[in-house]
Amino acid sequence: MKTTEQKIKVIKKDFVNENTISFCGKGRKLSSGTAYFLLKPNGEIVYGGKQCAQENSNTDLSQIPDFTKSLISRREGSSSVSSKTNIELASTRNNLNKSKALTYILLREEKLSEFRYYNKPLSFDVLKKYYNTYKETHDLTQDAVNHILNIEKKLSGKNLSLKNLSTCYAYEYILGRTLVCLEKNNNDAGIKYIKSLKEHLYKKCNLTVPQIEGLAKWLKYLPKDLAEAKLEKFHYYE
Repeated sequence: MKTTEQKIKVIKKDFVNENTISFCGKGRKLSSGTAYFLLKPNGEIVYGGKQCAQENSNTDLSQIPDFTKSLISRREGSSSVSSKTNIELASTRNNLNKSKALTYILLREEKLSEFRYYNKPLSFDVLKKYYNTYKETHDLTQDAVNHILNIEKKLSGKNLSLKNLSTCYAYEYILGRTLVCLEKNNNDAGIKYIKSLKEHLYKKCNLTVPQIEGLAKWLKYLPKDLAEAKLEKFHYYE
């Protein structure tokens, strides 16, 4: 690893335009629509897959916020942890806890600012304090992580759970990309339907089963990798 490359920091995993070029790929597009965001020493943000992030940064990828978990690419595999020791597994769980806590506060306080639940913003005063601290320090204490996860745990199985909000964010991304493709094809019926889904999603933090079934016919307008990706189910239906 080059000296200059060691200073690159991976700040998150998030959605990108499927035509985004990989920092490492010599013109290769990040067609899955997901990428690691790499912050260079000069402040420039570039994008790459997991291998690119690992080869160009010393950042522990298990500790960064990951906003993409509810959109599963057909090419994604699973990693095995069977060879890890108990100490390593405990460390991994703690790191994942930080990632989950960061993802949760950033979804509620930043990413889903257009969403409402019972006509109220998703922001919550206690989480807002942790969010402001994170924006200043770029880190959270273990006590903060534990408190955030305890708050989220009480909402398990409901619209404001981490799982459901992650799914909301993934659907917002897919609906947005589908809308772009339909607009390019001047498909007025599809545009009207997708906009109605976005409106419902913003108001309810979910979509109904019939709405999701209706969406399927319009996903064919997406590029292949996005069209074949799997969206997680909403955790809670009203």
